[in-house]
Amino acid sequence: MAVNIKLTKQQQQAIVAGVLGLGAFGYIYIAFFWLPISNRIDDTSKSVEQVEAKIDKAKQEAARLPRLQSDLKTLNDEAVEAARRLPKDKSVPEILVTLGALAQQYDVDLKSFTPGPTANKQFFVELDYPVIVRGSFHNVGKFLAAVSLEERIFNVQNINYGAEDGSGQMQVSFTLISYQYKG
Repeated sequence: MAVNIKLTKQQQQAIVAGVLGLGAFGYIYIAFFWLPISNRIDDTSKSVEQVEAKIDKAKQEAARLPRLQSDLKTLNDEAVEAARRLPKDKSVPEILVTLGALAQQYDVDLKSFTPGPTANKQFFVELDYPVIVRGSFHNVGKFLAAVSLEERIFNVQNINYGAEDGSGQMQVSFTLISYQYKG
């Protein structure tokens, strides 16, 4: 059963006008309301994702903070130790006090201590000190061993043992080399 509807020209124009009006309203709604709001929602979602990624990264960095602080403390301790072993200044009086204390401890007489020439290297400066000590062979050996075990880095070169005199004492000359950091 087919329904036959007859519309007047005025009704047809009204329907066409309604469809066109509805199409125009739909276009205006989509173009001026739906798409801009949808774009803003997309942009805001992307911004939220970026902020969440930054937050996750910050949380990971924050989780590393205790380990980094521990590493920093260790590095600072190592820097202090390195500064003691390889100071940034000559500190001749400290070297002389150290040698004097060791000489006294090992029953060796410190006869001569003279600041000598310096040699520039890439990262440090070598400071030479010609030294003359007097003592028994064993005491001088213990003294030189103690010098090598000092906290500050020392090197001993050009050791010349003299002849023993009647009392078992000998004069020993050597070059004490100390190092200074160039930093």
